[in-house]
Order: sequence, then C-alpha cells, then structure tokens
Amino acid sequence: MRAGDTGAESPRPRQLNALRERVRALYQLNRQRGYATWCGVEYDFVCPSHGLYPFQWFWDSCFHAIVLSHLDIERAESEIRTLLANQQDDGFIAHVTFWQRELDDVDAYQVAWRSPWLSDSMQPPVLAEAIEAVARRGRGAAFLREVLPAARRYYDWCDHVRDPDRDGLISILDPHETGMDQSPAFDAYLGVQELTPAGFEAAWRRAVPADPAVPADPAVARERFSVEDVAVNALYAENQRVLAGLHAQLGEADAAAEMQARADRAADALFARCWDPADADFHGLAGPDEQPLPGSTVGGLLPALLVDAPAAVVARVAERLDDATDFGARYPVPSVSIAHPSYAAAPAEGKLLWRGPSWINTNWYLARAMRRHGREALARRIEDASMELVARSGFREHFNPQTGEGYGATDFSWSALVLDMLERRADEA
Repeated sequence: MRAGDTGAESPRPRQLNALRERVRALYQLNRQRGYATWCGVEYDFVCPSHGLYPFQWFWDSCFHAIVLSHLDIERAESEIRTLLANQQDDGFIAHVTFWQRELDDVDAYQVAWRSPWLSDSMQPPVLAEAIEAVARRGRGAAFLREVLPAARRYYDWCDHVRDPDRDGLISILDPHETGMDQSPAFDAYLGVQELTPAGFEAAWRRAVPADPAVPADPAVARERFSVEDVAVNALYAENQRVLAGLHAQLGEADAAAEMQARADRAADALFARCWDPADADFHGLAGPDEQPLPGSTVGGLLPALLVDAPAAVVARVAERLDDATDFGARYPVPSVSIAHPSYAAAPAEGKLLWRGPSWINTNWYLARAMRRHGREALARRIEDASMELVARSGFREHFNPQTGEGYGATDFSWSALVLDMLERRADEA
C-alpha cells in the first residue's frame, strides 16, 4: 500500500444494493435449517461453506450474524440463538456444533470432542460484538434482555476457566482455538517436524488428544499446550469492553463496571507482557514459564484495535501495513509478514494455512483499528482492496495478497464482511 493514497469515496447506492443482493444469495445458499433430535432444538444458521464446512463454527457464526443484521434481523437473531442453544452449564460454547452430523465425515476435522456433536475447544470470543450489532440494528434492549445472560455466562467461563493465573489474559489449549489454525507461531512449541498438513496434525495430536470418550481436564491440557495468544486476547479485551456497554444499556451499572475492569486488565496485560519494544512486535506467551513465541503474524497486529492502544503501537502497526516488504501487500493483509520465512502468497497443495494469504475477517478488524485511531486513508485502502478481492474472485476463503486470486472454499460466508465495511462507510457519508 502506498503512502498518500486517499482511498475511495463512500459507496454509491447502486454498488451497495448490488452487494447486498450478492450476499443475500450467498447466505441463502449456505443457510442450514432443521431439527436436531440429539438435543431437541430447531436450528437456523449460516454455515461457512455449504460444500466444505456445513456445520456451525463459533466465530464464523458471529461474523455471519453481523452481516445478517444488515439484511434480515430475524435471521440475525436466529443465528445468535442457534449458537447459544447448546451452551453448557458452566458457560462454555463449543467452537463447532455438528448440528447435522450425518452430512459429512466429521472425523476428518482436527477437533477435540466434548460430545459427538460438540467440540471441546473454543474460538476467539467475539460474541459480544455480534450481539451488539444485532441489537443495535434490531430490537435493542428486548433482544439484549433475551441473550445477554448467556453471553455473560460465556465470558465468565473464559475468565474462570481460561485465566488460571489471574493476569487478565486467557489461555488457548489448542492452536485451533485461535481460528488461525496452522499459524507458524506454534511450530516450535508444538514440535512440528514436517511443514505439511499431515505434519502439523501429527504434532497437534500429540498435544491435543481427540478422544470423545475422554473429556478434557483443563489443568492436564495446560501441561501439553497452553498459550496466551495475542489475537485471542486482543479480541477478548475488545469484546469485554463491548459487553460492558451492553450491560450499561440495560442499566446494569455494577455488571458494566465489572466487565470494563476485566477489559482494562486484559488490555493492560497484553501491552505490558506481550509487546516487545526491542522488535516492536507482539508475542504470544507459551507454557508455564510463558516463553515468547515468534511474531510477524497478522494476529500480532490486532491489538491496535483496542481503544486504549498506545500511540507507539498504533504507529508501528500502521507502518507495517504500509510497508510493501512487510504487511503492505497489493491485496492486504497477508496472514504473515512478507518477510517471514514461512510466507507463501499461494497455498499450494500440501501447504499449511495462515502462512501468507489474506483473509477478509482480519482485514475487517484492521480497517476498524486504523479508522478508530484516525488513520482513515489506511482503513479505506484495506476496505477497498477487500472489496476488490471479492469482486475479482468471489467470496473465497482466502486470497493471494499479490494477485488477488481466491483459494480454499468457494461461497465462503465470512468474506461477506465486505458488506459491513461498505455499510459502515455509507452510514458515515
């Protein structure tokens, strides 16, 4: 990306309407509805991709609810209700719910199991911002009163179960819990010996036994794999802040204050303990001795999203997004720095994910981060490039940051976050 580029103007109504219709058709194609006899629940959600990913993934579903809030508020609410339907008594919500398990060979997924229908792992805790978007564009306080108690139980679970050292940062117990499953940040810690999907899975299975007959004990799991991940905790801090605002909307002052304090504690710990001034980068903390993991991944840019991000952090992230030798690709934002040894613009057969190609969801966050901190031109460049990716290659899972070619699943639902980008710009016009 080039300094001085001012970005595009606000979208014209015809452009916005055309995109809405494309997304509406995509979300109809990927809609999953039915009755699950295993839990006695009617479900209605948008899957990531009807061919490759027909089930309900946690953070995908949150993104889908945000997009649906622009199109069909009843379906947006159903997306949230379906996600919450199998919340466990302790507040846990699975990262995958296999509602219609018979559709696919679920053994092909790298997943630890809580039951035959629920994974035993989490994903980045972005539920609060999905609820906020649906409530703001829909029934407001009435919807909040319906779903906020469940959301609060979920964030209490994160706090009580995943922050045993009480430092404000939650731990992941499986690299898949980042949503950036095969990030090179975990290679050495996992003991990956061969940089192929099979090699990564072999290392993963040594760290995360996937036996549905053996429920995970968090204390035991932490001995095998435990990371205070940068991206997960940036989104955790952001969503606790959003949750505080939702409590405040309902006049729940004490709950709002508690969640804001948790958000502040997470943000303070992230900037104090994961930011390394020596290389001006963020690093996850691994194991009981909290050794720093390698950086230069897109996850290390996400702390710039936080409202209280230090000016030096925001400036450094903006610099990296603007540097053509770092993250400033023609079609941003690559999932690792272009200078990273693992960087590959195209995920050739047998290659691992999240090692080069750009993803729309991280673009969505980073555009918001730059706009939040007054870097409008940079935010618009990320948004414009994202919309060009979809225009050129369709709603693909990820994209070549140099050519814009799409890869992975076709008709990939979270890539429709470009609609939220365009809607926000229209609202600001």
